[in-house]
Amino acid sequence: MHWDLYPLEKQFLQNNSYPHFNQYICGETMMQNNGLKNFLFLLELVREEDIDTLEYLYRGIQERYEQQAENTPGDLEKYLRLYPVKLKSARQLAAQWLARYPQSYAAHIILADCILSDAYTKRGALPAAAASVYSLKSLNEGMDHAAALLETAVTLSARPFHAWLYLGYMNAVDPRYGTAREFVLDEQGDLHQLPFWYKKALQLEPESVTLRIAMLDALRKTPPEMHQVAVKEGMPLYQRPPDVWSDSMQAYAYLLYSGLPAHARNEVRAVYRGHYAWYCWLGKHAPSEALTHFETMYRLSPHRGAPALARFYACRKEWSKALHYFKEALAYHPENIMLIYDYAGCLTAANPHNQQAVAYYRRAARYGHPAAWMRLGNIYRKGLNAQPRHILKTLNYYHTALQEGCIAAGEQLVQLYWKGESGNTAVINRLKSIQLLEEIVQQGSGWACARLAEMELEKRSRTHDYSIATHYVNLGIHYGSMHCYYLVGKRIYEGRLLWRSVHLVPGYFFKPNRDDRKLALEYLMKSASLGYLKAMACLARYFDKGYEEDRDPYAAAEWYCKTADLDLQDEEGCCFPAFKAVFYGDHKARNLKAAARYLHQGATVAGSECQNRLAYELLKGTFAYDSNGHLQPQLGAANNHNIRIAVELYERSAAVGHVESMYCLAAFYERNAVTKEDHLKAFRYFLMAAEAGKTGAQKEVGCYYLNGLAVERNETYAMFWLSMAADSGEAAARALLEKTFRRM
Repeated sequence: MHWDLYPLEKQFLQNNSYPHFNQYICGETMMQNNGLKNFLFLLELVREEDIDTLEYLYRGIQERYEQQAENTPGDLEKYLRLYPVKLKSARQLAAQWLARYPQSYAAHIILADCILSDAYTKRGALPAAAASVYSLKSLNEGMDHAAALLETAVTLSARPFHAWLYLGYMNAVDPRYGTAREFVLDEQGDLHQLPFWYKKALQLEPESVTLRIAMLDALRKTPPEMHQVAVKEGMPLYQRPPDVWSDSMQAYAYLLYSGLPAHARNEVRAVYRGHYAWYCWLGKHAPSEALTHFETMYRLSPHRGAPALARFYACRKEWSKALHYFKEALAYHPENIMLIYDYAGCLTAANPHNQQAVAYYRRAARYGHPAAWMRLGNIYRKGLNAQPRHILKTLNYYHTALQEGCIAAGEQLVQLYWKGESGNTAVINRLKSIQLLEEIVQQGSGWACARLAEMELEKRSRTHDYSIATHYVNLGIHYGSMHCYYLVGKRIYEGRLLWRSVHLVPGYFFKPNRDDRKLALEYLMKSASLGYLKAMACLARYFDKGYEEDRDPYAAAEWYCKTADLDLQDEEGCCFPAFKAVFYGDHKARNLKAAARYLHQGATVAGSECQNRLAYELLKGTFAYDSNGHLQPQLGAANNHNIRIAVELYERSAAVGHVESMYCLAAFYERNAVTKEDHLKAFRYFLMAAEAGKTGAQKEVGCYYLNGLAVERNETYAMFWLSMAADSGEAAARALLEKTFRRM
C-alpha cells in the first residue's frame, strides 16, 4: 500500500515531530493543577518498571469511568496521553505490561500507541514516492498490529470509548481502520453514513469535544477518494481533490460544534481554524492568510492557538514572536516534551549563545525525548550555546539517546569512535565503532549499511568480501538509504565496481559499458532525489565532464544549481559552476541575482574559485555590496567600499595558496601603485604566483629584476625567470629574453 501522511506541520514533522496518537489526542492538554505532577509520576513508574502500580492506577481510573462515578472520559484520556511513548524503554515495558496483564484495557491502548509511534519513526517524513519499501512496510505492519490491539481493547471494557477514539485517530490517517463510511450532507444539512468508530464512541459520549475534533481530523485527513460530498442548493456530487479545501468541510465542522456549550464550541472552531490555517500556508502558499486564521484560532482557544502561533512564527524565523507564544504555550502545557524541545531550538536560533536553551534541552531529555539527549551531545561536542567542549559528556548523551531509540546518536558515536574529535584521539576505538555499526544496522540504519559495505569494499578493517558488501548494500537500499544508492552508483560509474545479477564484483577501474553507466546514474538519481548532496554533485559533474555519451550540459547546469541551493557552505564546490550557468546563460536561463547569490555563497570558502571571481567582478563593477551587505548586480564603476572588499577577498584567497588570486592581487597593486612600497607589494605577490608556476607571473618577476623596479636590478635573476616563462610558452617573455641577449 502506498499513501502519504497528511502533513500537520511540514517543517516540524522533519524535526522528529512525527505524528502519533499523543499528538492527535484532543481536549485539555493537562490537568490544570496536577498535569505535570501526574506526568512525572508516570515517568518515574516507567523508569522503575513498576508494572503493577501502572496497572493498578489505570484500572482504577477505568473502573470509576465505567461505573460513571466521579471520573469523566477526559481523566483516563489524559493519563493515556501522558504515558511516555517516545522512550524505547517505555515501549518495551508496555509489551511486558500486556504480557503480565493480558486482559488490561489500558495496556492494549498504550502498547498500540507505542507501536504506532515506532512505526511512524521508521516511516520517516519522506513522501510515499521517495519512501523505501522498508519504511512503508514498517508503517503498515505497525498500524495493523495497533489496530488489532485496539479491536481487542474494545471487548475488554463496558465503556470502550477510548479504544474507539484511538481507532478514530488511525482512521484519520488510513480509512481501512475504524470501518470508514462515506460522509454525505443532505440538503437539510443532516449527516449520514457516519464512520462506525464515531457512531460507537458517540453512543458512549455524545457531548465529547475530543470525539468531535477527532472526527474533524478524520474528515481532513481521509484520502480524497473517500470524500463524496453532496453540496447544498442543487450542486452536483463531486470528489474533493487533494489539497483543496471544500465548503463541505466548513459545513461539517458546523455540525460538529453545534449544540455544545460556548467554551466547547470555541475549541472545535479553533481546531477547524488551525486546520484551515495550515492548508492556507502549505497548500495555498498564503502565509498572511494563514496568520489571520491562526490568530482567530488563538482568540477562540488560547491553549490551542499559542502552540500553533509559536510554530508558525518559528518557521517564519520571527524569533521574538515565536518565543512569546512558546512561553505561553508551555504555561498551558508544561509536560509537552515537543513544545519544550521546540522552545529550546527557538532559543538557540534567536541567540546561539543562549545558555537557557541547554536547560530546556535537559528538561526535554528528562521528560523522555530521545532527540533532546542527541542535541545535548551535539552541544558539548561542538561547544554550542556557550558550553565548553566536553567529550565525555558528549559520549554519555549520545549513548543515552541511542538506548532510547535515537539511531542518529548511534551514527554520531560511530564517527567519534572511528576518527576521534578535534584532535582528541583518546576516544578512538574502531572495534567498538564496528560493533555499534552492526547494532544500529539491526535497528534500520541505512547509513550504517553503507559504512559497513564501504569497509568491505575499501579493505579498511578486514579483507575484501564482496558477498557481505552486497548484503549490506541490498539491506541499505531496502531501508531506503541514500548513502547506499550513492556508494554503488559512484563506484560503478568510476569502474571500481560492477553489478552482476544480484552481486557486486570488482571493476578493476575498467571503463564501464553503457548499461553499467545507466545503472550507476539511476542509483545516483535515486540518492539525489532523497536530497543527498554528494550524489547531486556527482550527477552534475558526470553530466558535465563524464563519458562523452553521457554528457548533458543542460542537466549539468540544473544539478549544479540544485546542489548549490542546498549546500549553503559549498562543501561540494558547486557554487562556481552554478554561478557560471546562470551568469552566462548558455544552458540555463540567465539570472544575475541568482549569480550574485551563488558567488557570495561560494566566496565563504577560502581559496575557492568563487572568492577569486567575486573579487574580480567587484573591481569590474558587475556586482556590488549594498549598504545592507547584500550582493547585487550593478552597472557602473566600483566604489571604494567594494574595492576594499575585493582586495580583502584576494588577500584571503592568496593566503591559502590560490595562485590566480596572487596574480590578480599583484596586478591590482601594480596598476594602482603610487609609491615604491606599492610596487614592492605587487612584486611579492608576483613572486608567490611565479614560484607556484604561474607563467605570466614569472614573466613579471623577470621584468621587475630586469628594470630594477621595487627590487635591486639583477640580470641573472631576470634571465632565470624570463627563461622559465619562455619555456612555458610565454611569447612576451621569449621576446624580452631575446632582446636582453642581443643587448648583452
